[in-house]
Parts: sequence; structure tokens; C-alpha cells
Amino acid sequence: MKNQFQQALSREIIIGDPAYNISRCKELAEELKITDVVDPSGRQIGMLAELLYRVKEIPELEIIDIEGIA
Repeated sequence: MKNQFQQALSREIIIGDPAYNISRCKELAEELKITDVVDPSGRQIGMLAELLYRVKEIPELEIIDIEGIA
């Protein structure tokens, strides 16, 4: 069985609908501290990987170029 980090790398995390995905991102972000990025444990690396993967998959966060203005 793959761990959280391996699932994020192989794109095996189930995104679901946007509302669930955003909710899960909030859960992960609330559990992590900014200092966890400096010296993360194995579990925190997995959580960071899942969070980044999920954020990248939120189409609502894409930058929209409207009439050449970004």
C-alpha cells in the first residue's frame, strides 16, 4: 500500500468534487504549521505533497487572462 507522499507523486489521490477538494485542503492546512516546512517529519511531507497536489487540481484557482490583462 502506498503512503500519502507516493499517492501524490503518482497522482492517485481522488480529488472528488471541488467543494470536497477545497475542504480537504483546509483540513490539511489547518493541521500543518509553517515551521513544518523547515524540518518536516515523514507524515508532514506526505501531507504537504497531498496539499500541493490538491491545490494544483482546483480549476477555480487558475489565472484567467481577460482581454490580455493578467
